[in-house]
Amino acid sequence: MQPSAVLFSDRMSENDAAGLGGRGDARDEVMLRVALDLAGEHDLDQILERVVVGAAEVTGARYAALGIYDHAGQIERFVHHGLDEGTVERIGALPQGRGLLGEVIVGNGPIRLADLTTDPRSGGFPEHHPPMHRFLGVPVRRGERRFGNLYLTEKPACFDAQDERRVVVLAAFAAAAVESVRLATAEERARADRDLLSRVIGAQEAERARVSRDLHDEIGQALTSVLLGQRLVLDALDAHGPDLGEVRDRADEVRQLAADALVEVRRLAFELRPIVLDDVGLVAAVRRLASDLAERHGFDARIILDGLGEDTRLDTEVETVVYRVVQEALTNVARHASANRAQVAFTVSGEVLLADVVDDGTGFDATAELLQGSLGLTGMAERAGLVDGRVEITSEPGHGTTVHLEVPIA
Repeated sequence: MQPSAVLFSDRMSENDAAGLGGRGDARDEVMLRVALDLAGEHDLDQILERVVVGAAEVTGARYAALGIYDHAGQIERFVHHGLDEGTVERIGALPQGRGLLGEVIVGNGPIRLADLTTDPRSGGFPEHHPPMHRFLGVPVRRGERRFGNLYLTEKPACFDAQDERRVVVLAAFAAAAVESVRLATAEERARADRDLLSRVIGAQEAERARVSRDLHDEIGQALTSVLLGQRLVLDALDAHGPDLGEVRDRADEVRQLAADALVEVRRLAFELRPIVLDDVGLVAAVRRLASDLAERHGFDARIILDGLGEDTRLDTEVETVVYRVVQEALTNVARHASANRAQVAFTVSGEVLLADVVDDGTGFDATAELLQGSLGLTGMAERAGLVDGRVEITSEPGHGTTVHLEVPIA
């Protein structure tokens, strides 16, 4: 399509436009009606439609269009008035905001032309486009912020200063509507980001609380036992005629207690951040995690790979998210499922990594748990969302559980 192509849909005949063009009171009534309509309308597309139709009515133009562009200069919304849809389809691609239309967007004010085809800024029209000559283009802007353009063509007479003033007002309506929607969207996005941050912080605090309990219950108890064992060793040595065999036995008990405490410390450190995840990647980290949980909690664990190699490395953030989701799922199997078997299957499908954790345990009412905002289940979904992924949990009492994760890896 040529740079200055325009598209419309047929709603007003040229004779109708000419008749209305001479009635100033009718034009003012149209402006008032549009203003009142916009005051009660919250749908941006409806607002832009009313602006375009109103602009055609108050100027007597046969064709009108309004283009809103995003920050990259691509058409975000396009509303047209004046041509039937069959012609629109034959014309094809939308205008790109270059040439004369681009000048309207970046210009300091409206552009009025008696014949746009003679203007050096015009890039011509694509095939099947109707001929157009009279032109009025007004930037859609609010202050220094520019959103696009509103333009009209094919009035029987040239567009005049009154036409220009009225269209400038309508363009201001459109700019205010676009700005309002974008601000609302930005506020909603900021609110969603705040909510997500709050939930992530909550999940982090819950994780810290769990580690604190493990330190207190497991490590604290183990170290207390070490101190008690040391006391028994000293008592045995202080006894009159100490029994060296008893002393040796006590010392061995203390050594074993210290070794057990060291194992627990390493386990907690691995759960907080497995070094193997950084060193050799996701698959090796999950294998170690599954093996450790299976051994400690008495179930069989199996890892299946389809399209993902043992040594395949992914983006660090993706690997961390996938590992944490699988970790939460396997930890739930170990603590709550009473399962005999669990399986972790990794599958690469196109540019997406699928991870499924399946167990044959007792299952639960997944719908109820999700509605109640179970922290572990919610945390998995939120982690996945950090890398544009999603989690689906399927379970029912007596039928095991499946945690399905999808994350883009391209």
